Amino acid sequence: MSKSSKKHSILTWIIGLLLLLLVIAAIVAPRPIDWSYSFSKNDEIPFGTRLVHESLPALFPGQEMVTAWLNPTSFFDNKIPVNTNFIYINGRIKMEDADARELIKVASEGNHVFIAAEHVYGVLADTFQLDFKPEIVPGMDFFNRDSVGFHFANPKLKKQFGYWYPRWMTRFYITDYDSTRTTVLGHDHQGKTNFIKVKLGKGFFYFNSNPLAFTNYHLLSRDNSEYIFKALSYLPEQATVWDEHYKPGSIHQEGLFDFVLSNRSLRIAWYLLFFGVLVIFVFGARRKQRAIPVLKRPENTTLSFVATVARLYFSRRDHLDIARKRYTYFQEFLRNRYYLDTAGDESKVIAEVSRKSGVSERSVAALFKMGNRLEHLRQISQEDLEQFNRQIEFFYNNCR
Repeated sequence: MSKSSKKHSILTWIIGLLLLLLVIAAIVAPRPIDWSYSFSKNDEIPFGTRLVHESLPALFPGQEMVTAWLNPTSFFDNKIPVNTNFIYINGRIKMEDADARELIKVASEGNHVFIAAEHVYGVLADTFQLDFKPEIVPGMDFFNRDSVGFHFANPKLKKQFGYWYPRWMTRFYITDYDSTRTTVLGHDHQGKTNFIKVKLGKGFFYFNSNPLAFTNYHLLSRDNSEYIFKALSYLPEQATVWDEHYKPGSIHQEGLFDFVLSNRSLRIAWYLLFFGVLVIFVFGARRKQRAIPVLKRPENTTLSFVATVARLYFSRRDHLDIARKRYTYFQEFLRNRYYLDTAGDESKVIAEVSRKSGVSERSVAALFKMGNRLEHLRQISQEDLEQFNRQIEFFYNNCR
């Protein structure tokens, strides 16, 4: 080998190694938290909606789930669906006039349209006489610690203390609407309306003024997941269409290459492709054997979701909240298994539980006593939580 060709080979190996190190560094580099507003089912960032979208089959069991990537006019294509829900979650909803009229026509035929947005513009706002406004608080910014409480108007859905959110996230409310055909479904702790239902022909429109409440962040935030599921429970159990057309940064709004570079996984894949092509050009390629495809084991997303929630509770170490939930599930177990009214006279309930379950009345009474104490405590230790958990597990293991 000549001296010049040897130098060229060494230089080629150095360049290839540097590129490989660059790609590895891009892969293993820690990712900063992305707080941008996405509302897309494809994003796991705090203000994406992937976890919410994955929870829809639990709300609408056995029903078809469809994603709409097109505007309403193109999606419907002059075909009016029947018995269908439509879910739009975005910071702003501004449809073209033709699209808005098409959606209104579809709803009037007996379908249900759920819209969570800080503002609704155009024909939709004019048709229902809607006006959305933010609450202006002096000095309010990203680090403002004030909170807003959400409440449902329906007593069956109402929670005693409501659902609380940072004020900077959820400051919008609905100031104007057509009261002749509108039902108020929710309001904040100051009585300002933020959730309404509007009758239209045979169907309904639902408007919620705080879309950030329906994101991954709040699905994993204390009990706020209840608010999401209760709000969406107004929709009947039927086929559901999830909108992706009006999301910020949707592929229909940007070039394909911009979309690839904005997505971390696709960006890394693009770099790997570039590096691979470069290696092929430098070293040449010779096919030896057809690649054997790798069959991935089916992923259990339910377990992944449970693990995510478990990590959240472990990091917060809110033992009291966990204990209260355990006691709530225990009471639900008694109601479903033994058909007992746990809200009745406690001594009679304890005696009835002991009789039906076969667990001693003394053990049941101790469990109820600890459960009632949780409502008056501000915090408990990990040892108290473990002891309470052992009592509940003892009951489960010995009941009949």
